Amino acid sequence: MHRTLRDSATLLRHHGLTRWSLLLLPALLLVLTAPLQPEGAGMEAVRFLGFGLALVPLARVISILVDELSEHLGDRYSGVVSVGLSNLVELVISITALGSGLYSLVVVSVAGAVITNCLLVLGVSTIWAGRRQKKVKIRPHSTNLQARQLLLSLLFLAVPTVFGIGEGIQPMAGTNALDRFAIYSLIVALLILGYYLLSFLLQLGTHRTFFNAEADDILQADGIEAVETDRSHLPRLPAILAAMAMVSVLVVLVSEPLVDALETLVQGSHLSELFIGLFLLPLFGCTAEGVIAISAASRGRMDLAVTSTLESSGQLLMFVLPVLVLLGWPMGRFLHLSIPLVALGCTTITVLAVHWITENNELDWYEGVQLVALYGVMGLGSLLL
Repeated sequence: MHRTLRDSATLLRHHGLTRWSLLLLPALLLVLTAPLQPEGAGMEAVRFLGFGLALVPLARVISILVDELSEHLGDRYSGVVSVGLSNLVELVISITALGSGLYSLVVVSVAGAVITNCLLVLGVSTIWAGRRQKKVKIRPHSTNLQARQLLLSLLFLAVPTVFGIGEGIQPMAGTNALDRFAIYSLIVALLILGYYLLSFLLQLGTHRTFFNAEADDILQADGIEAVETDRSHLPRLPAILAAMAMVSVLVVLVSEPLVDALETLVQGSHLSELFIGLFLLPLFGCTAEGVIAISAASRGRMDLAVTSTLESSGQLLMFVLPVLVLLGWPMGRFLHLSIPLVALGCTTITVLAVHWITENNELDWYEGVQLVALYGVMGLGSLLL
């Protein structure tokens, strides 16, 4: 027990005490000076930004720990373990918002994280990788599967939205009382979860030879030999799990005041809930994925950048959102599995754009510019209109 705690403390010290940890200081100052803080929308905006910045280093540490956990479990199970864990920050924020009854913000923020990952993060990563190569090759099987899953997840969300509008239900109007649409949302959420988990049976089971052979071909093309991972130098598995639990507690502690400030900010500022949920809030939660993707692209590992963005987006729509529907029932918060039309339209355009630029299994810097420009057009629309 003592060794596990010592190893977990070493992990946190190694990965947490970096320049990124300086982003925790604004949140710490806000906590220490809470009794002296004045009231008003301006102060709530400062609180929101302070606690939002604190999520960035925590999300980065979680991503690193997930990678080390995957090294222990091996390639066959790393994908299963990463479900939910890589999006833990978004999940915790959404659970906190759901508990406060902010139904609309819950799904809008999930859609916003998809838009940020697929347009801003993938766009910047593509531009960065395109500096070194005129055409950047990407894996066909895994990329096409992820793009198709994103497209199908939108259909899963669009159908309940259409039925809700047909019944006169406002998109993303959750309820504190059980109704027919809440029951329908629960069943659909279970179907989406089942479909998503079966994708791992495809990749790790029935069709694993396609994905394994594809990975080996790319390693050989890069001049890298496929070797067994030497796990003797890796931290012990219990230490990694303990470190993840500690960071998760910190995420929960930061998320509660963040959501409180966000609720007041939505009510008292001129910023629309659509802009805050669709573009502002996801910037904090997606920073870790952005750092990982851009760093991978700079090393010529564009497949890792594509996977970290598309797979993360697929998890949000096909795992995180259905899980939120399930978790809402014991909380007495019945989340309707539908999405506002503007958010649905922006997410659909995003997924179609990603599908379009990846369908030929190669990228260039100009396609990255297209994604970033599209992100800017959407962000300005939600801010100014």
